[in-house]
Amino acid sequence: MTAQTTSTVKLRVLQRPIGFSPSEISALVNEDVVSQHAEEAAFLWTLRTRAAREPHYSLSDLARLDERVEAHVDGLRTSREVGWQYCKKNLQNRGPGEVFALSVLAFGAGDRAGMTEVLSVATESPKTTGGLLSALGWLDFDVVLPWLSRLLEAKSPAHRAVGVRAAAIHRRDPGPILAEALSSEHPVLRASALRAAGELKRRDLGGLVRRHLTADDEVSRFWAAWALTLHGDPAGRFALTKWFGRADGFSRRALQLAIRAMPLDESREWVKSLARQPGLSSGAIVAAAALGDPDAIPWLIRSMESPQVARLAGEAFTTITGLDLSYADLTQDAPTERSADTSVQEVLDLDYESNLPWPSPARIKRWWDANASRFSAGVRYLAGKPIELNTMRQVLSSEKQRQRAAAALELGLQQLDEVLFEVRGRADRQQRDLAG
Repeated sequence: MTAQTTSTVKLRVLQRPIGFSPSEISALVNEDVVSQHAEEAAFLWTLRTRAAREPHYSLSDLARLDERVEAHVDGLRTSREVGWQYCKKNLQNRGPGEVFALSVLAFGAGDRAGMTEVLSVATESPKTTGGLLSALGWLDFDVVLPWLSRLLEAKSPAHRAVGVRAAAIHRRDPGPILAEALSSEHPVLRASALRAAGELKRRDLGGLVRRHLTADDEVSRFWAAWALTLHGDPAGRFALTKWFGRADGFSRRALQLAIRAMPLDESREWVKSLARQPGLSSGAIVAAAALGDPDAIPWLIRSMESPQVARLAGEAFTTITGLDLSYADLTQDAPTERSADTSVQEVLDLDYESNLPWPSPARIKRWWDANASRFSAGVRYLAGKPIELNTMRQVLSSEKQRQRAAAALELGLQQLDEVLFEVRGRADRQQRDLAG
């Protein structure tokens, strides 16, 4: 072989692409592992969504769960077409977790055909839309920004609603579309815009928001009242009282925000009024927790004697005092034991009290008798701390998810020009925001 021939061979070797071709990658993929990635990404997303609203998860707990979700999502990304096919196959279940997994792949890769496909399924119901919104919130804002811009300009009101909600989840102002959406005849788009106006503190849109306090549909009326309350408009909190004591999805939200926005004496009167009405004791307990008044604690301890509201009263006690009942050994055995094996459907079906401990009224009373002097009359408390700007920031950093959500509302009401802190967002982003 001549020197020239040898040189040519070397050149050809150097020109060979570094890495594997798509066909070679497909041959290397373990499909059983990819199938497990697809199933686990959907299942862990379901657990994670629930965990963000649970009483026993902290931000650090959420971060560890997020790492598990991202590990499976990354496995799907690495397997490329095979991962897409398994996620698409699982989408036949029409579950929000399956929508999440496919949406992360499509929007993360900028796959327009995939985005169109997943949008069609995701906008079929509020449940599936939740999976899509979570995926858009999961991805970095710079990644989804081009697609959010297209969604906000889409002809479909349902797609524009997705764009508005996703922008609000990232706490980014969607711009002029928000004012336009507030006047939309499409109820989902209008409600999305009203909620976003509250979360983003678009107080300049207060006039448009106020018009919907008398809207034909209840969803718009609620989010209008909720947004105005966060804007510091008394008309909002007054309107929210219409949901007090009702057995619907808005009642607890209304109590937790409006009670915090009221003057102390007015809030106390509402707690007493609800407690006096038959069948409204649970609403009164939620209101007492939101108020954070230590004067309510003797009544909460008596309420723990009732199995119907015992766990809720125990949580209210913890919300005010910051005492972990299980850690302090102030609990008792549950009337019935729940199986430790939890399926996806069981996770979705868990009610608000499912993971609350059963309080021991006698032990808690002894603790309160010994520690009541630590709490001052006329001062509102959350997680054992007086409700102030600095202490609420501490709660956001160190306490459990429901207490963090309460602290976010308190900060939102005190800082009218600051966006509402999103305690359900990606934990690593929350940690960066809090550190900053």
